[in-house]
Amino acid sequence: MDDTELHYLTYDEAEMWSDMSMAYIQAGGDILYPGDEKEMLMRGVQQIIMQAFAGIDNALRMDTLRYAVRDYLDIYGEKRGCYRIQAQAAKATVTITTNATGVPVTLYAGTAMTQDGSIFWTIDEDLYLTGVTETLTAAITASTKGAVGNGLTAGMQMSMVVKNEAINSVIVATDASGGQNEEDDETYRDRIREYGLNAITTGPAEQYERAAKEVSSEIIDAAAINGGDGEVEVYLLPASSQGTAALIAAVEAALRADDVRPLTDNVTVALATKKEYTLKINYAVYTGQNVSAAISGAVNEYKDWQNKTIGRAFNPDRLKALLYQAGCNYVEIDSSSTFDGGTAEYTEINADEYCSGTITLAVIST
Repeated sequence: MDDTELHYLTYDEAEMWSDMSMAYIQAGGDILYPGDEKEMLMRGVQQIIMQAFAGIDNALRMDTLRYAVRDYLDIYGEKRGCYRIQAQAAKATVTITTNATGVPVTLYAGTAMTQDGSIFWTIDEDLYLTGVTETLTAAITASTKGAVGNGLTAGMQMSMVVKNEAINSVIVATDASGGQNEEDDETYRDRIREYGLNAITTGPAEQYERAAKEVSSEIIDAAAINGGDGEVEVYLLPASSQGTAALIAAVEAALRADDVRPLTDNVTVALATKKEYTLKINYAVYTGQNVSAAISGAVNEYKDWQNKTIGRAFNPDRLKALLYQAGCNYVEIDSSSTFDGGTAEYTEINADEYCSGTITLAVIST
C-alpha cells in the first residue's frame, strides 16, 4: 500500500494570503501593510479559514480505514460488524484461612487485597466468616484491566489492604487468567482490513478464524481445519502460556453460538502444536561496516514471520536472505542448529502446528 499521506483538502498559506489580499484590493480596499489594523484583521480571518479547512480534512480522513484513530476507528469497525477487543481484568481464586475470633463477620464483595502493592484484587462476592477457624475459597478480580494481572500464580501470599483480625492468611489457589489488553489501533485496523469486510457468519475457514481471533487480543493466530463431514477443528496460537484453558473455553463459546456457526457444524478448539527450532547463524560483514541494528531488525522480522502463523513451513533460508539484505556478506546456518530434533532445513509442517524457537548470532572472520 502507498504510504503517501493523502489529504482531501490542501492549501498553501502564502498563496491563500496572496489571493485574499488581491481580492480585498480588487474590491476597493487599500494596500495592506504589516501591522496595519486591516492587515491584522485579515490575518485573523485567514487563520479561521485555515482551521476550518484542517478540520474538514481531518473529519474526512477519520472516515477512512487508513487514517482513522481511536473512537473514529471504533465507529468505522462497528459499521462493518468488527468491534475492538476490549481490555479484560484477570481473575483467580484464593484460599482464605480465618482466626477463631468468636465473632461472625462478613467479608464484603469489593474487599481489596494485593500481592505486590502494585496490582490490587477485589473479592467478587460477599464471604461470610463464622468466627471459628476455617478455610474458605473466594473468587477475586484484578482492579487493573490488562494482561499484567495474569502474572499472579498459585501459592503466592496475598495481604489485605485493610487489616482484618479475622483473617489469618490469604493464599492464591489458582493461577490468574483472562486478563487482556485493549486492542491497539494498528492491530484493530489490520483485523478490520482482513476480516471486518467479510460476512459475519462462519462457514468458510477464514470466517471461523476471524471469529476466533475476535475473542481476545491474546490470540496471535487461529487456523480452522476441516475435520470431516460436519467437523470443524480450530487451533489457536496464544501470546502466552498462561490462561490458555480460559482462552479455549471462550473461543469454544464464541464459535458454537447458534447465530455464528452453521447448524450442522460441530466445532472443537485446541492449542496448535509447537515445533521447536534452535538456529545458530554464523555471519560476517565488511570491515568497518556498522549494520548491527539492521541485523537485529532482520532477526526480529524473521521471528515474527516464522513464529506467529499456524501451518507455516519452517524456512531458515528466509532468515539468511533477510540477513544478506541487512548488509551481511556471508551467512551460514551452523551445523548445531536443529528443527524438531532433526536438521535445520526447509520443512513442511501440519496445518495444526506452528514453529517457535531461538536464534543466536556469531560473527566470524572471512
